[in-house]
Amino acid sequence: MSRIPVAILGATGPVGQKVISMLQDHPRFRVAELAASDARVGKKYGEIVAWKNEYPLSPEVAALEMRPLLEVQSHCVISALPAEVAREVEPALAGRGHLVSSNASAFRMQEDVPLLVPELNSAHLSLLNRQKTQGRIVTNPNCSTVFLVSALAPLLELGTLQHVSVVTMQALSGAGYPGVPSFDILGNLIPHIGGEEAKIQEETKRILGSPDRAATFGVTVHVHRVPVLHGHTVAAHLTFKEEVSIENARASYARWQERFPGLFEIHTAPDRPQPARDLHPHDMRVHVGRLKQGDNAHTLGLVALGHNLVRGAAGAAIANLESTLDYLEGR
Repeated sequence: MSRIPVAILGATGPVGQKVISMLQDHPRFRVAELAASDARVGKKYGEIVAWKNEYPLSPEVAALEMRPLLEVQSHCVISALPAEVAREVEPALAGRGHLVSSNASAFRMQEDVPLLVPELNSAHLSLLNRQKTQGRIVTNPNCSTVFLVSALAPLLELGTLQHVSVVTMQALSGAGYPGVPSFDILGNLIPHIGGEEAKIQEETKRILGSPDRAATFGVTVHVHRVPVLHGHTVAAHLTFKEEVSIENARASYARWQERFPGLFEIHTAPDRPQPARDLHPHDMRVHVGRLKQGDNAHTLGLVALGHNLVRGAAGAAIANLESTLDYLEGR
């Protein structure tokens, strides 16, 4: 079976580059078109991109000429655009019949757009039926949100979650290229990323709720930019109405691992997970470790880690595109 052609918007940035890398040997999709700003239209991708990916750029993709954002022809589109550009471009493409899988934040909280982690809330794909355009838009979460919600979802089986307190330690690549000035981040930590805390609070509740109603537990978030190249780490403490145990938590993760092989890597060593030791360049796993009882029987603590450019961005958009196609084709 021939692979489905995909257009990538915002192809020169870190997320766009990671999409290209992950589609190189993808069994279902292939890179067919690349699009970026008007100033780059007509130029060959290999001549304009500052390629930062761990894998080499293929000659076939390097030879593709950049197209205008609104002139791509492929039915399937993966958008790695900035939110302000996506707000204009993505609805226009959906209106012309394209299926847009977006990494941008522009439409994540729109009531008829799925905010999707396929293993967690595939029921939210029903929201696609409410979109009035010929095409459709589906979004993936903020790059830290996806690791938090993935770690939380199995534990919701334990009881009624009342509150989760979250501290993130987010990698430099999450800030794009060239990112944070070296004088600000070397040997330092920055306890602020604009708009990030509100995104994590709102998106977590939306993903773990129903298609029509957000979850009602409380979420408190502090975010930090740290001098790590790739990998967002999330430390969380969960408070339940009922008493909960580590044994039941581990059993819940084991059941989810059986249902979704490759979603989790559960660590038992006291010093894991670690970005430098546990992530690989196309890592779609959510690494969970430091699972422990809090200071009472109603509280659990954990650490979750994931590759922010993969499961947190490019890989998430690819997975969402697959799930959306399956849904629309009735699979």
